[in-house]
Amino acid sequence: MKTGQEARRGKRAQNSAEDLYNRLVDTWNKFVHTEGEKSAIDLMEKRLKPRVSRFIRALKSDKGIMEKVLFGEEPEMYLPRHNVNVAALAVKVALGMGYSDDELKRLALAALMHDVGMLDMPAQIWTKKKTLSPSEAGALRKHPFFGYELLKPIDEIAKVVLQEHERMNGTGYPQGLSGRDIHEFAYIIGIADIYNSLTHIRPYREKRYSSLEAIQEIIKKEKPKFPTIVLKSLIAHFLFPVGTSVELSGGEKAEVVEENRTSPMRPVVKITHDKNDREYDKHKIVNLDRDQTFFIIRCL
Repeated sequence: MKTGQEARRGKRAQNSAEDLYNRLVDTWNKFVHTEGEKSAIDLMEKRLKPRVSRFIRALKSDKGIMEKVLFGEEPEMYLPRHNVNVAALAVKVALGMGYSDDELKRLALAALMHDVGMLDMPAQIWTKKKTLSPSEAGALRKHPFFGYELLKPIDEIAKVVLQEHERMNGTGYPQGLSGRDIHEFAYIIGIADIYNSLTHIRPYREKRYSSLEAIQEIIKKEKPKFPTIVLKSLIAHFLFPVGTSVELSGGEKAEVVEENRTSPMRPVVKITHDKNDREYDKHKIVNLDRDQTFFIIRCL
């Protein structure tokens, strides 16, 4: 049981993490809406980079940011929030792969900048509510080149931004690279980009996939395109992330309170409602890995 002091300390840490998330989104928002000349390198080096170490610390302690990333809404002009969300997801995946702090900082910066080339696209293309025409889709596929040109003096970051849509089996773009020709950061950011897009509404798609549905879709369509180590870390962290509402095999409703990285299908849950949707007077914590009576059948 947490003491009052511990609870207050935890709340302050959560508020601080949420404030950091909002500041990163606001920084990107201001850059998007700045009129006239603007420098992507200045955005990265002067405004985002000074906050990256704190961003990583907040993600390691999981105080507040992931709830905003996973369950928050993205507006129609989604690019600023999407960039921050992808950076958070990418760092979590990389943590599961054993990345050092230096690698995490470089990865986070690349992820925060991964879609900067989209700003050279007409906004009506990436906010279009219908399927893109072949010419529009072709134009959109050029955005990694634009991002690369904006960041070229920062060699590694520029390379990752250029390769984020490349795929291990050679089916990606813009260069059709494959295998080890693609930077590992690009694979991590690429899978985080797909997951975040699936779990949020987009102008062209009203459906918001649950975490389980998103992982199922990625396994079905993307499995040959990413290294196994990247896919395994994504699944371990984001099949049933903390805060996910689920239905159990007996019809009970529950909330995931702790992930199970070793056996992602069996996290720790808090059972809150019975099969008739009546809330229990006292919620019950169950470790599904130890109690085989229950298993998750779907996300709510």
